Amino acid sequence: MFKGFVNYLRNSRAELGRVTWPTRKEVFQATEATLLFVLLTALFLLIADATLGNLIGLLT
Repeated sequence: MFKGFVNYLRNSRAELGRVTWPTRKEVFQATEATLLFVLLTALFLLIADATLGNLIGLLT
């Protein structure tokens, strides 16, 4: 059982060596895109919530 675990760790380490990691610039670009998407979604939901809340208020 212990031998299998050690083999798993060795294989995991070898696999991590074959991974193509993103550059610092790519990470920042992806982060900026994600934050922009989150902010736009939050803005849309804020407007939709306010609009629907006002419509419900007018109907009641």
